[in-house]
Amino acid sequence: MTIIQRRELDRVLGVRWLLLYGRRKTGKTFYVRERSQYSKYFVVTRGRSLVDIESGEELTISEFTRLLPYMIQSGRVVIDEFHRLDEPFFSLLQGLSGKGELTLITSTRHYFRRFIGENSPLLGLFHLQEVRLVDPRDAMAYVAGLGIKGKSLMELACLVQEPWLAQTVETMKERTFEVLGNLLRDYVPSLTGEIFTEEDKELSQRYFAILEAVADGKRTSGEIASELFSRGLIEKNHPGAVSQYLETLVNMGLLERILLYGKRRKGYHYRHVSPVADFAFYLNSKYGFFETGLPEKNVSQHLGEKMPRYMETFFERFLARVYGLQPVKIALPELEVDIALRKHKRLALVGEVKWKTRLTKKELRSIEDKLSSLGAERQFLIVPDRSAIPEEPEEVEVLDWKNFVELSKM
Repeated sequence: MTIIQRRELDRVLGVRWLLLYGRRKTGKTFYVRERSQYSKYFVVTRGRSLVDIESGEELTISEFTRLLPYMIQSGRVVIDEFHRLDEPFFSLLQGLSGKGELTLITSTRHYFRRFIGENSPLLGLFHLQEVRLVDPRDAMAYVAGLGIKGKSLMELACLVQEPWLAQTVETMKERTFEVLGNLLRDYVPSLTGEIFTEEDKELSQRYFAILEAVADGKRTSGEIASELFSRGLIEKNHPGAVSQYLETLVNMGLLERILLYGKRRKGYHYRHVSPVADFAFYLNSKYGFFETGLPEKNVSQHLGEKMPRYMETFFERFLARVYGLQPVKIALPELEVDIALRKHKRLALVGEVKWKTRLTKKELRSIEDKLSSLGAERQFLIVPDRSAIPEEPEEVEVLDWKNFVELSKM
């Protein structure tokens, strides 16, 4: 299978003491096993024994802690799901600091924060690297490497930010859109449940309802609270009633919050980190998808309707990574814009995404006027293919699939 190149991991795999963290199924284990040089790779089971994935040998914690000082002197040792261990293992690491090569991997962000927090014996011992969804540039390069071009290239790159879809995309290519429904119906609920289990949290009705509400377009804490209140899941229709749940979902890596730009009081918009999860929860909120399913033709049709919104987020992340900028959401209804990125509290880049095959001259002029009124340093119009525009705009830079293939090399 072709491997998605992960630039953030390639930079750190050789660090002597490395700690990788992030929610489940972001590719941590796969990438380390395929690309890292190691002599021993252990997985910690839920029963707190350690299994050598090469030999199948199973060690108790006491056996492992006795052997570890010798093993790290003969090559890198990888310990996957290390958070399932406890004392005296962490004190042993403190005593071994600076010796040999060691990689720790955890799929829980909750325990990770505890491990590197104040008074933790691990504080300062490791280089820390969060493993999120695939960098949009790497996703674009991966799909382009499969020989796919044009609009399909960018839409598949958006989906393959979830690395567990890579094998399907490699095999099915454009037909991925036709088989996505069966994958999502089984996989997304299971993955969500696994994430909650690893975080030692219960996937309650409130959490589930919030994930559905956000997928259905409820973006602020007030809108989300109103939705849960209407379902009888909270007692008061007030943003404070859901703030703790939103904070937990953000900390777990399921939701992200985007700062509202242009408001005196700080506020946020919430959205799913994963467009794939967003789509699955959207289908469930509308059609009970996880229980009853939908015909693949219907799933493909709904995805086509939602894809323009997902592409806006994809390009926002892409350009934010390329130019080192922070995404924000402009809090002015009369100036709603698809992409807004800032630097030092000032808008540096704004953009509109028109996910269609043809724009009129009137539409083009309207886009130019809106973007120029925001006073950003750079203005972009993003289309699937440059042939969509009737003429080249004067002040707005146009980007299409070919431009993003080139930008993915940065």
